[in-house]
This record gives sequence, C-alpha cells and structure tokens, in this order.
Amino acid sequence: MMIEEEINRSKRFGFHFAILVVDVSHSVPLGLSRLFPGKTLSFHVLRKNLRLYDKVIDLSYRRYHIILPQADRQGADAVKKRILTLAQANRWGDIKIGIAVFPEDGETATFLLTKAADVFPLKAEYSNTGDIHLTEDDRVRP
Repeated sequence: MMIEEEINRSKRFGFHFAILVVDVSHSVPLGLSRLFPGKTLSFHVLRKNLRLYDKVIDLSYRRYHIILPQADRQGADAVKKRILTLAQANRWGDIKIGIAVFPEDGETATFLLTKAADVFPLKAEYSNTGDIHLTEDDRVRP
C-alpha cells in the first residue's frame, strides 16, 4: 500500500507527510468530466494542480486519497483550499476534504485514514495491538 511505503520512508528520514481524503457528495451525478465520462472529478485537472511527486489514489468514483510527501498541516491546508477552489471553478459539485498528518495524527495507515476520513466517519474497533479494524458494515452513513 502506498501509504505504508510513505510511512516507512518518513520514519527513516524523519519527514512529515499529509494525507487528504477527498469525498464527493452522493448528490453529484457521475460523469461530470467530458474527458473521463463516469468520473466525478477531472482527474487530470486535479493532478495538474499538485506537485509532481504527490500521489493521487483513485479509490472509487466518489473518494480519492492524496498523499503529500514532506508536507505539514499548513501545506496540506493550502492544497485543500486549492482543491476546493478547483472544484468550484470546474463545477465538480460538493466535495469535502479531510486531512491527517504523520506522525501527529497517527503512525499507522489505518489511524491516518480514520483521522482524515472525518468527512465520512467510520466506527473504529480497537484491537490489542493498538490497530483499528474497519469493515464496510461499520460505515456510518450521513
């Protein structure tokens, strides 16, 4: 998983990194992009407005994870504002963006994604190892 690779790299070199979870409202119809019918965001426009080494993970038509290597909370907030401005300018509809920063918000992929996914809360079950386990049934619907 890309997030775990970034955690290992950041631990090794003492870097921070941020994860953005971009969640597109279910009220927005699919297929807003003329270049990518069936997609809710213009992926190429989103990619063009990030740094070359930022990673965009397209999980579904409505949720994207963006890994921002060597970014702190201030840098992640700047990217969040840029994406919200792009969404408005390109009429992508209502989107929500959650942010988590390594290591402040967690040191595992699960903790970071749980923190960043505050736009679509998940019920967490803690195990003895301190990890969080989430299942599809645990999703809290708005």
